[in-house]
Amino acid sequence: MTNKPVAVIDIGSITARLKIFDISSKGKPKLIEAVRKVTHIGSGSFRSGRMETNQVDALCRCLNMFSEKCKEYKVSKVFCVATSAFRDAENADIVVEKIRNRTGFQIEVIDNSMERYYQTIAVQSLYPDFKKMTEDGTMILDIGAGSMQATVFDKSEMVFSQNILLGALRVSELLSDLENRTTKYKDVLEEFVTQDLNDYHAVEPKGIIYKTLIAFSGEMGYIKKLAGFDPMSNVVMTREEFLKVYDYLLKARPTDLTLKDNVPSPVSPLLLPAALIVKNMLEYTGVGSIHMPHVSLCDGIIYDYCHRQMKYKLAVKPDSYLVSMARNTAKRYRCDKKHIEFVEKASLDIFDEMRKLSSLSERDRLYLQLAAIMHELGKFVAARDYGEASYDIIKRIKPIGLDPDELNMVALVVRLYSKENLYNNYYYGLLTPREKVTVSKLTAILRLADSINASHKEKIKKMTVFLQGDDLHISCIASDDMSFEEWAFDHRSELFEEVMGIRPVLRVRREK
Repeated sequence: MTNKPVAVIDIGSITARLKIFDISSKGKPKLIEAVRKVTHIGSGSFRSGRMETNQVDALCRCLNMFSEKCKEYKVSKVFCVATSAFRDAENADIVVEKIRNRTGFQIEVIDNSMERYYQTIAVQSLYPDFKKMTEDGTMILDIGAGSMQATVFDKSEMVFSQNILLGALRVSELLSDLENRTTKYKDVLEEFVTQDLNDYHAVEPKGIIYKTLIAFSGEMGYIKKLAGFDPMSNVVMTREEFLKVYDYLLKARPTDLTLKDNVPSPVSPLLLPAALIVKNMLEYTGVGSIHMPHVSLCDGIIYDYCHRQMKYKLAVKPDSYLVSMARNTAKRYRCDKKHIEFVEKASLDIFDEMRKLSSLSERDRLYLQLAAIMHELGKFVAARDYGEASYDIIKRIKPIGLDPDELNMVALVVRLYSKENLYNNYYYGLLTPREKVTVSKLTAILRLADSINASHKEKIKKMTVFLQGDDLHISCIASDDMSFEEWAFDHRSELFEEVMGIRPVLRVRREK
């Protein structure tokens, strides 16, 4: 083991967690200390839109305690992240600066996409057979304090993921004033949850036969405990065991849970909303049991760190989720499958040949691949100016694993590839200088690849890409006349030559 542990601090809406890990010589993390403390920082965010001073003070005291623990272990690196409580707060920037001054921790407020990405990494790291498990329909239900994420896998691919503002704390805070105004509060609560989940079911892919439901949340440990399980263990709870707990929660008051079952008072009102969500999905999927793993955001962050920095091999390559999500999104929006497959391959062939001269990274290659797969999403809703529609769709689906800046770059490449002039675009002007260079180069490559199949008739039977001097030769064997594609190529190659300094040349030979 290394003598330089790494720490992860997760500032959740209800609790703050510190986990300290040793990293083996092979890059595998091992937990050596875990501490958690209820702070309830999110209650003000969801109720009034602001984090309250007394809660911030309590959080600072908690973080200073965590700091002492990190010093005790001589931690070499600390990741300190915050989620929905900070994302939803109007005064988040002020609070982040206040915490930095008082504790020394620089908080990174991660967006929902990255939060769910880390949670997915944590779950898959717990199950070595995760890829086999997801060969059949699998739903991962991540119930946060502020929102819920339902992610669907089938045939070992991520098919769909949707975020809903239906977190346990958010629901509890929104409906708190109703509790004293009606004797049927629990009926109202069920109606509220069911309505939002019906909206989710309306857009979820149909025809998936579910075999597995994986559910986790900050409150799930207490639900395990009420069912007679160790709250810190990985549990497979039968439908009957869960429904027994659910019925108990329907009858029990939050004060009863605190006094009789030792559930912390800030957590006790959240168990029923969380259980309602799980019950709805249990009925929807029709499975006979629920996997309840003991995982947290901290676990996903450390596994991602080990994967990227120390080459630790994960059960499933994370980027594959993004690619499969993009392909399934293109399918949902009825894109021309053969065309996007051609454009994807052609784009990557050009990228790979230009890699050394372009100064583009492997991550940039992924952006290009995603843009190529989704470059015609907007045609589903708009025949003209479909680039803008594609941009809007991509920005709204928010694929898991792209941070906001990365998502913006992918969406912009799709928006701009069909435009004559990208430099006068308003959104392009908002990019940093480095981002402008990257977006320009990826847009230029996508333009070339798309032009070679401009007719959508897949005339190319074989294509070879190679550099020769200052020219990039794209040599094709075609089954039909390529006059239209050659015209499109000539009209769309100017940007490539400008940003790459290489002249693209299309050479076509008819198939014999």
